[in-house]
Amino acid sequence: MRRVLLHLGLHKTGTTAAQSFLYDNRELIWPHFSLALPYRTRKSGLSQAAISHSIYGTVGTLSEFGARLRAFFDTLDFATRRGLIVSEENFAGLRPSRNIEQGYAATPELAACLVDAVRHRFAGQEVQITIYLSLRQRGSWLRSLWAHDLQRMRQVLDFETFRLRMDHLPSLQHTVDQIRDRLPTVTVTTGWLEDLQLQRFGTGTPFAEFLNLPRDKARLLVPPSKVNTRLPEDVLLELLDLNRSRLDEAALIAQKTATIERAKKALIGTT
Repeated sequence: MRRVLLHLGLHKTGTTAAQSFLYDNRELIWPHFSLALPYRTRKSGLSQAAISHSIYGTVGTLSEFGARLRAFFDTLDFATRRGLIVSEENFAGLRPSRNIEQGYAATPELAACLVDAVRHRFAGQEVQITIYLSLRQRGSWLRSLWAHDLQRMRQVLDFETFRLRMDHLPSLQHTVDQIRDRLPTVTVTTGWLEDLQLQRFGTGTPFAEFLNLPRDKARLLVPPSKVNTRLPEDVLLELLDLNRSRLDEAALIAQKTATIERAKKALIGTT
């Protein structure tokens, strides 16, 4: 039986560390599962196709996502028994802070399209599909989205104004419930960032459990080497001031990059 795990994010719930865990342990994972991580899904245009559907929501954008998925899965080596692990938060759509009107409304449809593509690839074979979504308490999640946007775009809203603009969006758990309703024959599981951070493998823990490796191989698994650094409040406010300045885009990017790098070095005690 083929075992398939589809990790659809959600954004800012520890996905970077989860994907680092999978990549860092890829040699142990490969005999049992083929991996589809962002460096491949984004290069192939798959992520952008999912994002486009979350914005426009047409029959055409969903069809494009499905067609790209089927073509992508055909390039993977599944041998005779190898399963599949996918981890790509953009398969849930564009992050809600950039898609405020829609939020994660398209996620259940994208998930259903992904499941259909998996079943098409393994047609005639026994397949066990699990969808996994990582979650985070709402206040912390919104603040992480705000901090991300401060770094990656010209976000000029203070956090309180940003939070109020996002207030109408349903909870992350609501998105999970919608996926379960849409896909009643698929196992849908969740993990909370606040709980997973206490585990040895952090947000990689659900993947370590799913792998179910023999004990001698499981002992060789390593924690993720890459984890997003939470910037201090004063640095976030400095980024906000820069975004509100009259700097042109090139100068803004340069100053923000320098500010972030300086802060990261200070956090790890280097100069």
